[in-house]
Amino acid sequence: MPKYSIVVPVYNAEKYLEECVNSVLSQSVTDFELILVDDGSVDSSGILCDRFAMADNRVKVIHQPNSGPIPARFNGVKSAVGDYVLSLDSDDYWLDCLLEKVDNALNRLGSDMLIFRLLKGKEPCHDFFGGEREQIDQGEYFLTNLKESGMNSIVIKACVRSLFENVDISEVMSVRNGEDLLITTMLVQKAEKISYIPDVLYFYRVNDGNISSSIDRNALDEYLFSRNILWREIERLGLDDDTSRRVYNTGFLRRVADLVLQINQSTVSKKEKLEYISELANHKEFVRIADEADLSQLGKAKQIRLRLLRAHRYKLLILLDGIRTKLL
Repeated sequence: MPKYSIVVPVYNAEKYLEECVNSVLSQSVTDFELILVDDGSVDSSGILCDRFAMADNRVKVIHQPNSGPIPARFNGVKSAVGDYVLSLDSDDYWLDCLLEKVDNALNRLGSDMLIFRLLKGKEPCHDFFGGEREQIDQGEYFLTNLKESGMNSIVIKACVRSLFENVDISEVMSVRNGEDLLITTMLVQKAEKISYIPDVLYFYRVNDGNISSSIDRNALDEYLFSRNILWREIERLGLDDDTSRRVYNTGFLRRVADLVLQINQSTVSKKEKLEYISELANHKEFVRIADEADLSQLGKAKQIRLRLLRAHRYKLLILLDGIRTKLL
């Protein structure tokens, strides 16, 4: 049996899939299986998956109707036989030394969950814990997760396979925004030993300026659903003080600001942009915290965006984001 199972949900990823798969197959540690879950792709991704499996017996392929990221990932894990599970998104890739660094750390630390860092475009994500940590308790993990949204990601975690057993995803199968936060929160609940290494091992692709031809009107509510699962864990551990609540609110506002930018960068009509931005401005959670929230922890662009949103200056908001996008 292989030591590692690497699960890659694949949906319409023909542009990047070869680079993604080859980054795994070329690792110096070879004791792994690579599970490609073709989630109902309508491009050539499914064909490419089968070709990889024919060329290398470490590659397994699952074809399924389009079900979304959570069912695809868990379906892949269900067929995994490795001691540890790692995840990889089909438009990203591993740096050359990932599996070697992870293997050395797991042999040394004996972790149920090992966290590492990623490279987002040209910038490495924050050093979450300021250097290697052999043991991180759940409370510290969840509080850090409130401040560091990059820690949500399942792709920067190597998890013992038993963490995925008996995880009930029936109520969250359709979630497509904040799904990593849901999954990792459930896994952390079961992990007895969480460790961290500060090595940057994973390349996260920043896709085409996030330009989209459509708008997901459920994005903020799904994000809130996921975020509230995390907050319940903080409450369970008795860590829900005023400081934590302020950090929680700041994270929500950061997400709102990011959604506004995504809307303004999309190719939908100006009318649709105005409608959705108005929905965000009148969202009950935004209305509840916008006037009393401390925006100083956010970047200047996000602060301006949120102030204009709060003042219902939607047309000016669209105009300024349009100018900013052209200048960058």
